[in-house]
Amino acid sequence: MNRTRIVVVNRATRDYRRGQTVVRALRGISVTVETGDFLAVTGPSGSGKTTLLHLLAGVDVATAGEVRFLGRDLAEMTVEARAALRLREVGLVFQRFHLLPMLTALENVELPLAAARVPRGERRDRATAVLERVGLADRLRHRPAELSGGQCQRVAIARALANRPALVLADEPTGELDRAASRRVLELFRDLNATGTTLVVATHDLEFAAGARRRIEVVDGRIAR
Repeated sequence: MNRTRIVVVNRATRDYRRGQTVVRALRGISVTVETGDFLAVTGPSGSGKTTLLHLLAGVDVATAGEVRFLGRDLAEMTVEARAALRLREVGLVFQRFHLLPMLTALENVELPLAAARVPRGERRDRATAVLERVGLADRLRHRPAELSGGQCQRVAIARALANRPALVLADEPTGELDRAASRRVLELFRDLNATGTTLVVATHDLEFAAGARRRIEVVDGRIAR
């Protein structure tokens, strides 16, 4: 199988200024994500996991070093160009779902498709298909308050998949879930990866991390192993 390098991070450093103090969140990290990867990023709180995900998505840019997404240097792109790239090529899954409470599951999944100007009929069909893919065919018209935490997370995963991204990034996707729901999300991620979805997941959950194809640990802004 031919594998494409989706993101290449080369000795990336990220500093933040807090008043007169400079906080170094990442310290010369290098990592490559290829098509078909399922990479778990573990490490304690404050170790730099979320910062690394932000660099992979182009939400943030490195202070030093280089991050290339499908060959493009993210630091050389405008904020608007990086946002457009995220819309087309990156699916984001968050710990707290970030679903709009007044919208149904179907309408929440349609949001990125609407932003990408997919025609109404096509986006309805695609949103329906991706919700079916994550096992929610019978919950299309339910609003978040009518769904369990695990079901809300599956809606959020479906939304991340809606634009058929090259890469799905998940930040603590099981942090709000009980153990049984967390295991179901892991099973879903493994199924998605087996059918071609490329995943990078930041997690404290070592059982979840053990289910990924490979794992790195970030400690004090560096890759420990």
